[in-house]
Amino acid sequence: MELASLRKRNCTRLASLLVILGFLWVTPVAGQQDQLQQQQQIQTLAVVNGQPVTRQQLATESLRRFGEEVLESVVNKQLVFNECQRLNILITEKDVNDEIVQEAAKFGMSSERYVKLITTQRNISLDRYKNDVVWSKLALKRLAAQSLEVMPEEINQRMEFEFGSKVQVREIAVDSMELARQIQAQAAKNPAAFERLAIENSQNPNSASIGGILPPIRRHSGMKPFEDVAFSLQVGEVSDVFQIEDKFFVLKCERIFPAIELPTDQLSEAHERIIDEITNAKLATAAAELFQRLQKDVKITNVINDPELSKQMPGVAAMVDNTQITKRYLAEECIVRYGTELLETEINRTLLIQALQKQNLQVTQDDINAEISRAAIAFGHVKPDGSADMERWFNFVSQGNKAKIDFYIEDEVWPSVALKKLVSSQVNVSDEDMQKGFEANFGPRVRVLAIVLTEHRQALKVWQMASANPTKEYFAQLAHQYSVEPASKNNYGEVPPIQRHGGRPELEAEAFNLQPEKLSKVIQVGEHWVIMYCVGQTTPRVTDFDAVKDELERNILEKKMRVAMATTFEKLQTESQIDNFLTGTSQPGRRMSPTSIKSGN
Repeated sequence: MELASLRKRNCTRLASLLVILGFLWVTPVAGQQDQLQQQQQIQTLAVVNGQPVTRQQLATESLRRFGEEVLESVVNKQLVFNECQRLNILITEKDVNDEIVQEAAKFGMSSERYVKLITTQRNISLDRYKNDVVWSKLALKRLAAQSLEVMPEEINQRMEFEFGSKVQVREIAVDSMELARQIQAQAAKNPAAFERLAIENSQNPNSASIGGILPPIRRHSGMKPFEDVAFSLQVGEVSDVFQIEDKFFVLKCERIFPAIELPTDQLSEAHERIIDEITNAKLATAAAELFQRLQKDVKITNVINDPELSKQMPGVAAMVDNTQITKRYLAEECIVRYGTELLETEINRTLLIQALQKQNLQVTQDDINAEISRAAIAFGHVKPDGSADMERWFNFVSQGNKAKIDFYIEDEVWPSVALKKLVSSQVNVSDEDMQKGFEANFGPRVRVLAIVLTEHRQALKVWQMASANPTKEYFAQLAHQYSVEPASKNNYGEVPPIQRHGGRPELEAEAFNLQPEKLSKVIQVGEHWVIMYCVGQTTPRVTDFDAVKDELERNILEKKMRVAMATTFEKLQTESQIDNFLTGTSQPGRRMSPTSIKSGN
């Protein structure tokens, strides 16, 4: 819960550009502010167990959180509108409709079906979609037409990235040249030991646990030094040590995938798609340059951030030349773009406040400080003495924008503390919890190759094939050919080692009963069927229970607390009467029966 919604709200200038490009939306300013304000007549947007959440309340919170970002978007839209007028660029309704038809055709859909899908997904009207999304994109394309030419070499590079040859390697990454050279010498002498060396030495935890294996490397992926080394190797060859930034790498080539030869019709479709994708990427750059130029040439006055101007022009958020952007209009724009999500936040906050009041509980500043400290330490933001480094943590959660710290506390910390208050008396850590926790975190794990399938009949067929030739190499080929799970397919069956008490009891029991080089039975895990080939078990690095007891207890308590918090919050939601007029949804909860709703009582 700590960072999820914060990440949604930490918007950047790029997001504002995407608004103009049509990935988000914003109503044109010119001539529409009065019309928009007249349409907004619902003043109570939600009722939570009889307690209202008003439009003014939501408008105030929307402006606090998103006013600056949305104002920039509105100003940029007005700049584009003015520049089109200055250059006599006219975008007709036919232009807009033709663009929609072209976009729909790319997905093999009719324009009617495409528009219905888009407007439903974005929860906007057809007029708003046409006037904002499509008009904005067309306007920018015409204003930046000269910057959108796609060169042949750009197409060729993208084609090679998608359809060219690929190399799969294992990596060992360390932070010492001396250690890297020692490892390289061992691996070069005995390439078969590379997998073990990666597990024992690599400082990349994501790849080390699966023997250093990486997804296939492509050309033009943005890692040229890494690509150059990988593509220089033959199968089974170990690279020399090479450095990227502060890490030293050694690679071993596992497989080389040949380029994909596309039929003529598919090649033509791929070219068209790639040209469109590159054009859109160029459009974002061109938009940034256009706005930078227009902002220099046009007088833009930010009133809302200037106390003196706010006194002189009450109700005005900004001026673009002689065009006013009102605060009310800006608030409504914030609600249009973020209102649904923010109203849900306000409803949830109201539910928690009501629950706390019912149990005579309060969230204190000490509670808030303790939770922030816990989160900082959990994410590794600590001082040398082991205490929380609050300055680093706040900089991290706010992405350097101190204005966002208050929102982090309000939207992330406070709800967590409130829920902990509500469930703290229900949660404890037993001896059994401690034993299972120690085995899960510090006990041995089973290294396996795995094949994941969706059909039992297919799983039996693959199991029979593996049984007929029970070797690691053949099993890896079967995994690449048949597994439906991306990691095990792309990595030829290699998956993270299986731990005890990880939530898959039948799979774990089978894995820990397997001997090296033996095949498992077909195991059902949810809606999937899994076959494993045992490689061996890892050696535990921690064997002293007392050395990790306190930390383990804290972690288990926190995990059990989180489960109880989620359960309690879900119960609060389902048992409450919530009427949301913004989304047009209603639930009776326990406070009103379905019969009374139908009868109007």
